[in-house]
Amino acid sequence: MIVTDLDGTLLDSGGGISGRTRAAVRAVQKAGHTFVMASARPVRDVRPIAEALGHMAVAVCSNGAISYDYARETVVTHHPMSQAVAAEVIAVLRQQFPGVRLGCERWPDLLLEDGFDLDPVFSREARWVRSLEEELDEHGLGKLIVQTGGSAQDYHLAVAGALHGRCTVTVSTPAFCEITRSSVTKAATLNLLSTRLDMSAEQVVAFGDMPNDLPMLRWAGWSVAMSNAHPDVLAAADEITLSNDEDGVARWLERLLEQRHPVLPTRARAPRRAARREEENLWK
Repeated sequence: MIVTDLDGTLLDSGGGISGRTRAAVRAVQKAGHTFVMASARPVRDVRPIAEALGHMAVAVCSNGAISYDYARETVVTHHPMSQAVAAEVIAVLRQQFPGVRLGCERWPDLLLEDGFDLDPVFSREARWVRSLEEELDEHGLGKLIVQTGGSAQDYHLAVAGALHGRCTVTVSTPAFCEITRSSVTKAATLNLLSTRLDMSAEQVVAFGDMPNDLPMLRWAGWSVAMSNAHPDVLAAADEITLSNDEDGVARWLERLLEQRHPVLPTRARAPRRAARREEENLWK
């Protein structure tokens, strides 16, 4: 299985997909490998990429909070934060970070509080609200996004500290940090999907560039960081490829396919107890 993040990884810095990348993705699929996109993006923002790749299959979206089958137009897995937990988290954020601006993915919608600063490319379909507290209901939240002063790469650790492990807190962009239900990560959802395919983590190679990719990279049998990756990702990966603007993923896949009998590299590992615990918690 080939699993790749999108922004900063498979996509170039302009959010585009090169011809070389399209060809490499088609080639690995033709060779019999399963190809999966795993992104912090919601379902609607992954869709045009899936269409551009001609890859209408299952993708992991919103950092694992939801996976979606674009061929069947159906949700495969969905693990939202409950209404009660969301209310508690928002109360803590209001108290600890005065002036904080919040948004959320609540399937299938994007809600943003007035004043939330988000690129218009990603906020065209947003519904603007006065406060998220007024919008909470029994459906809970798939992903909460948090914006305060400075870069999210700096303040996401403070947010995580304020929540004391109540939820999963990570970052994929300087614009905001992201909060999902406890134990929801790309890795946990990929573990569910790979199990359904009767495939082990050791048969997976994963590509990424930001801290939200770390659980996925640690879970996969082989992990590849982009040369433009966050320092924590560079330190954690088994291998480093060229940057996203240099078709790093495509070049790595081309080398794989140059082998007479393509086999994914792997390394000896202890049993994946952590990933299995996360998977079990998703069903609670």
